[in-house]
Amino acid sequence: MLSYQHAFHAGNHADVIKHLCWIGVINHLKKKNKPFTLFDTHSGAGEYQLDHAMSAKNKEYESGVSKVAQLSPQSSLLNHYHTLIQTYFDKGMYPGSPMLSANLVREMDNVHLMELHPAEFEKLNHVILSQQHAAKVGGSCHVHQRDGFEGIKALTPPQPNRGAVLIDPPYERIQEYTDVSVTVKSVLQRWQQGQIVIWYPLLSARADKKSQACSAMIASLVELGIPCFQAELTVIENTEEAGMYGSGVLVLNPPWQLDVQLNDALQEVAPHLGDNTAFHLTWLVNDN
Repeated sequence: MLSYQHAFHAGNHADVIKHLCWIGVINHLKKKNKPFTLFDTHSGAGEYQLDHAMSAKNKEYESGVSKVAQLSPQSSLLNHYHTLIQTYFDKGMYPGSPMLSANLVREMDNVHLMELHPAEFEKLNHVILSQQHAAKVGGSCHVHQRDGFEGIKALTPPQPNRGAVLIDPPYERIQEYTDVSVTVKSVLQRWQQGQIVIWYPLLSARADKKSQACSAMIASLVELGIPCFQAELTVIENTEEAGMYGSGVLVLNPPWQLDVQLNDALQEVAPHLGDNTAFHLTWLVNDN
């Protein structure tokens, strides 16, 4: 249950689509001069040294953020992502979603970062405290060693009730797909306007039970009738033995124009992530 450590996969293609989407959500919240709260249910270590043994083992970042760092982006969202990661990348590092959140929020905003894994929590807490001491992060960042599913139900709705949630469990256990669905439904019962970003893996027939559980999770959330779209990025051919061939995000209550911004960013970056890379964005419930 606590074996997963994101450092093995830091900066891969999944981070590209997930972090592009999350930045787009935060940017929209910042358009109003009103405070908001961000929740990250599976925060990880916060930042990752790319030459560390874990990151260097498979070097997944080479087919992800390394490609982004080489671009001169034209689309606004991809350009903002490029700018945010470049400072870290120049130092051989990559920022996880907690550091992206901390770097983007304003003094009036709040961030709640949840991580259950003891070693990952210790690293995350150290990174955030160091950044706060150096006055390099805005807003109030709160680090919690707790289960993210329990935590998000306990901490929402925020006051004032503007904000967003990022949910990206490792899905090592098939039960986590149900946990996501149950948790999101509980949160939305009390916080109808909450913007929720759910990351999920795209798995081949080799992981058929998990793939079916993922489809069931998405279908159950679509049944809520809340405006939502999904964007999926595939990086290799979906053969029976491919394993994880890409990943996607399901966005509930998406901010206006996020679909257009994300589509533009993925359209620009996808050709640089590999010959077999493709993406699509589909509205599942549209309130227009």
